[in-house]
Amino acid sequence: MAGDGLTPDAFAARLSALNPPKRLALALSGGRDSVALLRLCAGYAKTGNLALSAFTVDHGLRPEAAAEAEQAGAWARSAGVPHRILRWTGAKPASGLQAAARAARYRLLIDAAESEGCGALVTAHTLDDQAETLFMRLARGGGPAGLAAMRAQSLIANGAGEPLRLLRPMLSFSRADVTDWLGETGQTFIDDPSNDDPAFERVRVRALLAALAEQDILTAEKLAETAARAAKAAERLARQEDALLDAFGGVFHGWGGVSLARWRAEAPGAAGLARRLIHAAGGGEFAPEEDAAAHAAANALETGAGTLGGALIRLWKSRLWFLREPAALTGRAGSPPASPQPLDGRLLWDRRFAVLAGQGGSALEVGAMGEGACAFLGVREGLFDGPPEALAAMPGVYRNGVLIGAPALPFMETGQAIAKSLVQERYAGRIVRFY
Repeated sequence: MAGDGLTPDAFAARLSALNPPKRLALALSGGRDSVALLRLCAGYAKTGNLALSAFTVDHGLRPEAAAEAEQAGAWARSAGVPHRILRWTGAKPASGLQAAARAARYRLLIDAAESEGCGALVTAHTLDDQAETLFMRLARGGGPAGLAAMRAQSLIANGAGEPLRLLRPMLSFSRADVTDWLGETGQTFIDDPSNDDPAFERVRVRALLAALAEQDILTAEKLAETAARAAKAAERLARQEDALLDAFGGVFHGWGGVSLARWRAEAPGAAGLARRLIHAAGGGEFAPEEDAAAHAAANALETGAGTLGGALIRLWKSRLWFLREPAALTGRAGSPPASPQPLDGRLLWDRRFAVLAGQGGSALEVGAMGEGACAFLGVREGLFDGPPEALAAMPGVYRNGVLIGAPALPFMETGQAIAKSLVQERYAGRIVRFY
């Protein structure tokens, strides 16, 4: 459906197909795409019985940013949409600034959407954004899941918070479509100078793709078609791996591990399954390569244990276990142990647990239980169903240095904190959590 041109009716069809909730949060940067999204959503809301709220994030990275945020607010109010500016405060990282800014932006937008009771966040990603994302992932050797790039709808969360729908109704419209439509309406927009800064990978990719399109070698439309095909391939592979997990007697344990009753490395999809299980249990931000994952699983079967991507793969009591590697949290030569984190409301811990403070849950900290946990909790008496190493990498809730709670150990529950494993969620890969 790409290349049909951007009109209010065409946009309405795309947004309606996503079954939007009755209240939407709009990400409004003031750039061309987001201003078009604002105007189009405002028009749709008049006929679709929708309530809108627009939010602009001021990252505080450029002197002009504050004035630009105010201008975005003026456009929102002119369209009849309530607007709020969200500011990224605090120290900024010396490296990885763009990634940190993106994570901060989504955290702020998610919190703002939730505070206004919005059922979804809507962003203005276009066909060109999709093409650029796919090309960058292709350059890194991405597989089908990565090459699927952005979806028209997905789920996001701020840390340990509840998931929120993310909608991208403009994903089939090109940047040229957006520019043409804004020109017809007379709507102005802000040009962010960083969009022309070759220091950023996306800017360089954008220029390269424009040159390729001029030569009719590779177009954004063709790249978007590739992303759609990759998405279908990724879904087929995921279904195959899920079926294999069932065939292997897979069990997700509430304390944050996965175990299999059997393993056949030659089974179709086994390498992909190993990759997903290692990523799920290991707590890493990115999944390992399939070949490395398959080798690690085979090595564990042969030698009894193997590590990869922050995960420990362990043969124990006739089952193959995928756990968090304890030394990654408790420390090893040249690497100190992870520091306990204060629990103030809710906490995403080690990317594997959502820890929530309960009533009376004040002055609490969360940290790895450590090597002494096995003896302390009497695991040999059957109070824990996994390998002893799993306890060391499990989160313990502490008050003044005293262990008062831990997940999947009912005798330790105090009601002051609840820890929920996210390993099964990480395996499914349907929620992106920003932290």
